[in-house]
Amino acid sequence: MASASASKYNSHSLENESIKKVSQDGVTQDVSETVPRLPGELPITEKEVIYICPFNGPIKGRVYITNYRLYLRSLEMDSALILDVPLGVISRIEKMGGATSRGENSYGLDITCKDLRNLRFALKQEGHSRRDMFEILVKHAFPLAHNLANLKLMILLPQPPE
Repeated sequence: MASASASKYNSHSLENESIKKVSQDGVTQDVSETVPRLPGELPITEKEVIYICPFNGPIKGRVYITNYRLYLRSLEMDSALILDVPLGVISRIEKMGGATSRGENSYGLDITCKDLRNLRFALKQEGHSRRDMFEILVKHAFPLAHNLANLKLMILLPQPPE
């Protein structure tokens, strides 16, 4: 019975294809589990990033951004990591590095959370990967500043008859 209710929330995946990983000891594992979503939670974007973990160092992963949360799943077998951060917990988002940044993992985003977490993501300096992710996070983490809250209320509340 528990699996029936769980599948209701996991029926829509942010991932489009199955991902298979091979660990150092040659074991193949399918990691195409769906990203758990809540009712009404909608996918916005996903990107491959390097999470600068304060405990284990750089970890390659895939970040999924929905209208509710930032969800990171590591792509490395040796350091299985999942971060699940509600966007309402984010207090500040800053760009780190610039177009002339030379150091490894020096170009990306630095996210400060209200629960004292500090998340650093390194991104590739091609296209507008950092700008796109920054704008999406700012827009959805601070909805009042972007009139998203009013839009959501207009959709949810019944409109008065004209």
